[in-house]
Amino acid sequence: RQAFCWLLLVMPEGANLTRLQSPLRRRVGRLLGVDAARVALVQTDLDWLPLRVWIGGRVGAAIVVALLMYWLFALWILAGLGLLGSYQLTGWALELQRRRVQLARHRALLDAIRYGAAVMSRAGNVLQMLSALADHGPWQARRPFMRILDAVQQSRGSVSLADAIEQGRHQLSDPMFDDIALALALHERRGSRLVPALETLATDWDQTLGLQREAKGLRAGVEASVLILTLLPFLFLLFLQSLAPVLMAPFHSPLGEVLFALAIAWMVLGHRVLQQMSAPPLEERVAFAQDPKP
Repeated sequence: RQAFCWLLLVMPEGANLTRLQSPLRRRVGRLLGVDAARVALVQTDLDWLPLRVWIGGRVGAAIVVALLMYWLFALWILAGLGLLGSYQLTGWALELQRRRVQLARHRALLDAIRYGAAVMSRAGNVLQMLSALADHGPWQARRPFMRILDAVQQSRGSVSLADAIEQGRHQLSDPMFDDIALALALHERRGSRLVPALETLATDWDQTLGLQREAKGLRAGVEASVLILTLLPFLFLLFLQSLAPVLMAPFHSPLGEVLFALAIAWMVLGHRVLQQMSAPPLEERVAFAQDPKP
């Protein structure tokens, strides 16, 4: 199923199939989690990796796991579960990496906000502040400010600073940088006071990061339980197949396959509930007036 969805996702749209494929491709994209994967790759600093390569690699690894599961247990149900489970696990690994990178970036951006407010209060020039952040700011936060300066300098006047800030905001896709970009854009277009805005952002995000650290400690036990409950049935079946394969024989009958499928469906439902309970809330991004409506 996942392989079929990936083929539909990457196939070119012909002139006669455009109307048919467009809704189908959107549904396939939602099924494969394409939008979430695109944002996760950008926020994990893996924007150099093509999205189709990442999705194709996940599907390929899932197919290999499914074939291995069928070779071990000769049960199509377990093969299908291995296909879906391995695809979800690779996505979960990317999500964990995204959280780690985003947390480090947010801490660096918080320091960058404070440093930028100090520079702005002395220099009073946004370009000087951005140059200081790009050259001497926290290294995890230098990249977006470098992009803004490069866009302005390489355009030779064709791209304004406000437009470069907007481009950098779209490239990073980070809720904290959205707030910074909003403060910079308002200062550049309407002349609003930047230093008080940056100081307010620093205070608000300092409290937000503190709450996130507390919530992470509370979720740690639930996340560990989700991982153990996900892997434990597979390990049990593997030991059972290795030590007493006779006990697996009833599952090869039609009735055994039905009962086994019901048990797996119940397990998957419980896994989804626990996963939703342990998932952290995503910060809402700021919607600018220029943003296209979904």
